[in-house]
Amino acid sequence: MPAIADPHVGFVSFQEALRTGEIKLTACESHPELYVLHDTPEPGTQRLTYALVTGATAKAYAVYVLAEPINGKPCFGVGYATGVEYRGQGLATQVVQASMIELQKGLAPKLLVPGFYVEAIVGADNIASQKVAGRALGDNPKKTKDKESGLPALQYVKLLGC
Repeated sequence: MPAIADPHVGFVSFQEALRTGEIKLTACESHPELYVLHDTPEPGTQRLTYALVTGATAKAYAVYVLAEPINGKPCFGVGYATGVEYRGQGLATQVVQASMIELQKGLAPKLLVPGFYVEAIVGADNIASQKVAGRALGDNPKKTKDKESGLPALQYVKLLGC
């Protein structure tokens, strides 16, 4: 059985692309170390990657992609990761919270109906990510199964922009 997708794998690639200059980030207004990259990893898939960056080093990132709507409102799935050497410092929570502020500022004027959801699907055995999701999205998860792996997971959901 496959495992639940690990955002740290993408984080390592992101760090390398940032270090080599393969990607260029745009500074965000709400946080001095927060930067964003908007790209299309595959046709029809828009992705927003927010990272806490110092120099050419990404310490943590949060990646958003459009997911299935919830209650008729758009929903963005979020995955997040922190560099190994920066773990335990609250950076994952910080990048998720700061990026949600930026996402809300960017989306609110474009939505026909106010409000959108942010959702994190976290492995039932991933305690560190559960703590981040609880702090950033609310500590009332729903038990579910990861769609890709079929493994037990928790769904954290937060409504923004209403």
